[in-house]
Amino acid sequence: MNFLNEVANHYPDAVSLAAGRPYEEFWDLAELPRYLARFSEYLRTDLGYGEERVRRTLFQYGRTKGIIHELVAANLELDEGITVDPESIVVTVGCQEAMFLTLRALRSDPRDVLLAVSPTYVGLTGAARLVDMPVLPVASG
Repeated sequence: MNFLNEVANHYPDAVSLAAGRPYEEFWDLAELPRYLARFSEYLRTDLGYGEERVRRTLFQYGRTKGIIHELVAANLELDEGITVDPESIVVTVGCQEAMFLTLRALRSDPRDVLLAVSPTYVGLTGAARLVDMPVLPVASG
């Protein structure tokens, strides 16, 4: 990972997907205060949180499933027509955590295996290794 980060730093105009790095041009530091203010207002207005609870939500450890589950559920219904209980939504810090949680939830038998196109994303094989699930290659095409 250090090597990949060094290469990315050496070639800042290249968009590298190797290290799982998000494209930094999408980040606008000047917008962060506006995003924080908008989310704080959502907590106050839509969820009815008082100032103490807003601060606690923003600055303390909270739900391990994330704190925007109501927003995700509302957007799924609005954009996709999918109605889902907000409590069934798990917000992860990235796809690797999501893959690990999914594999851990789906694995019910020691004989379970994961079929993956070969070659596959190394993060998938790492997540499978963490749940002791063999990965079997499947040809693509």
